[in-house]
Amino acid sequence: MCSSWMQVTFLLAHLIVAGAVVYQYPGSLTVAEGTNVTFYCDISEMGGECSYIVWVHVGPMRKLTLWPRKTYSVHTNTACLLNIINANRTSVGIFYCALLNGAMLNMGNGSVLEISDPITSDVTLEVLVPVDWQEAPSSPVPLLCLVSGLDPSQARVYWEVEGKVQSSERLPEVQSEKPASVRVQLSVPGHTWAEGEEITCVMESTSGVKMNKTVSRMGMERSRQGMFLAISLGSMCILLSIVVIIITLYVCRLRHDPRKYCLYLISYS
Repeated sequence: MCSSWMQVTFLLAHLIVAGAVVYQYPGSLTVAEGTNVTFYCDISEMGGECSYIVWVHVGPMRKLTLWPRKTYSVHTNTACLLNIINANRTSVGIFYCALLNGAMLNMGNGSVLEISDPITSDVTLEVLVPVDWQEAPSSPVPLLCLVSGLDPSQARVYWEVEGKVQSSERLPEVQSEKPASVRVQLSVPGHTWAEGEEITCVMESTSGVKMNKTVSRMGMERSRQGMFLAISLGSMCILLSIVVIIITLYVCRLRHDPRKYCLYLISYS
């Protein structure tokens, strides 16, 4: 590390920095931790070769280091690459492409690398299904997949039917939503939905997180039946409790029991 610092210091102190005719792209990248990154350096206007290129990293607190040469590669003689494998917090900063040309050092415009915050457990995936769909094979069923709690640029959301990726429509982002969300709509043929085919919404993030949720007509019907059963049982329990209370009060009245004792019976009924 010290040797790298001394080399950079020597370059900056003893070489003349010429006008910016070395072009770098992209100018800025924000990626998830663990992502592979490639920066490009175009020296076609300088007439040099990539073998005379060094990459200087300006990290936090303006710490300067020469990036290891083993990460360099060549696209063409005048298109030089820097490959960062598994970018992490130590990779954050500005990367400058520098062409050594005799006593001159031609610096590029710089490429900024930032690491985005990791996806947390706040990410949710929901599939919205219309409740008023009529069983008509001619009418398509619109399904909406809603993924929230993450940066939309860091996620790919798509639909699968029987394991095959389907063509879908990604709706525009709602700028007022915080955090942002991804909405992807799929129009399912009526006969496909009526036959009970399983349809899955899948979310894959650049950091490797994967979520999915599957819906089907049969599954929706079972859910509605389960909800109806739960509501019915709950209503029966409430009704039974009311009947027990009424009977207890009636018995207490016949026995002329004190009110305190009656309340004790009701609390344990």
